[in-house]
Amino acid sequence: MVPERDNGLLPLRREYTEAWRGFDRTEVRQYLDHLEGQLHRLITDRDAAAAQVATLSRELETTRGEVSKLQSRVEELMKPPERLEDLDERMQRTVTLANARAEEITKRAQVAAEKHWASSTEASTKLRERYHRLVEELDKQAEALHSEHEAALQETRAEVQRLTVEAAQRRELLDNEAERKRRKIERDFDAKITAERTAHEKMIADQRTASKNQAERRISEATAEATRRVEEATAEAKRRLDEATTQAAQRTTAATRKVERLAEIREQARKNLAMADEVLGRSENLLTALPSESVLPAASKLVGGDDPAQPDPSPGPVEPKAAPSPKPKSGNGSGAKATTGNGSSGSGGATESSAGNGAKNGNGSTSNGAKSQPQAAGKPSS
Repeated sequence: MVPERDNGLLPLRREYTEAWRGFDRTEVRQYLDHLEGQLHRLITDRDAAAAQVATLSRELETTRGEVSKLQSRVEELMKPPERLEDLDERMQRTVTLANARAEEITKRAQVAAEKHWASSTEASTKLRERYHRLVEELDKQAEALHSEHEAALQETRAEVQRLTVEAAQRRELLDNEAERKRRKIERDFDAKITAERTAHEKMIADQRTASKNQAERRISEATAEATRRVEEATAEAKRRLDEATTQAAQRTTAATRKVERLAEIREQARKNLAMADEVLGRSENLLTALPSESVLPAASKLVGGDDPAQPDPSPGPVEPKAAPSPKPKSGNGSGAKATTGNGSSGSGGATESSAGNGAKNGNGSTSNGAKSQPQAAGKPSS
C-alpha cells in the first residue's frame, strides 16, 4: 500500500498569494476540501482492494499448503503396505475417498483463487484507472486555478499601480495643503507669541517696578527700625555700663578698706607674735636657769600667780602688757575679728600656760622664733 504522502498529491496546497479582487477564498477552500475528500475516498478504496487482494493471496497460499499436505498424505497412502494385514478393503476405500476429496478440494481452491484473483485484478485496474482519471482532472483544475490566479494577479497589479499613482497624487495634494496650513498656523502662532511676549514683558516690568518700590520701602522701614534698635541698645548698654562702673567703684572702695583693715590686723598680729616670742624666750631662759624643783613656782609667777609660802628670791623681768586690739571697721568685722583672735590666742597661750604648752599650742613658728631671736626680743641681762 502506497502512503498518502508518497503520491505527491496530498495534502493539497491551501495557501496562495492573496490578491485584491481575486477569487473567494472560502469557495476555493471548499472546492479543495471536496477534492481532497474524493482523493481520500479513492485512496481508501484502493487500500481496501489491496488489503482484499492480500487476504485472498494469503487464503490461496493457505489452501495450496493444505493441498500439498493432502497430496503428501495421499502419496503415503498410495505406497504399497509393508504388511499383508494392511491391504484390506476398508483401507482401499479410504484411499479412494481421500483422493477424491483431495481432487475436489484442489479444484475448489483453484477456482476460488482464480475467481478472487480475477476480481482483485479487475478492482485494482478500475481503481488505478479512476485514480489516474482523478489525477488528470485535478491537474486540469490546478492549471485552470493557476491561470485564473495569474489573471487575477495581473488585474490586481494593474489596479495597485493605478491606486499607487492616485495615492501619490493625493499625497502630493495633501502635502501641499498641509504645508499651507502649517505656514498659516506658524504665522498665527508667531503673532500670538509676540503679543503674549509683549504683554508678559509689560507685566514683568510693572511687577519689577512694584517690587522695587516695595523693596525700597521695606529697606527704609528696616533701616529705621534697625537705627531705633541700635540707639535703644546703645542707651541700654551705656546705662548698664554706668551701673557696672558705679558698682565696680563701690566694690573697689570696699575692697580697699578691707585690704587696709587686713593690713592693720596683720601688723597687730605680727606685733602680738613678737611679744609672744619674747615672753616665750624669757620663759625658756628662766626655766633653764632655775633648778627643777622651782620650775612650778616660777611658772606660776610667770602666769601672774603668787605663792605665799615661798617668796620670790629674785625679782623676774617685768612682762609687757599686750596692746588692746583695735575695733574692726564697718564692712569687714567678721574677717578682722577672726584674724585678731588667731593672733591673740597664740600670744595668750604662750603667756598664761606653762612654757612647754605655750611652745606647742601656739603657732608653729613660736618656739623656733623664741630660740632663734633671743636678743631681738629685748631680753635683759640677768
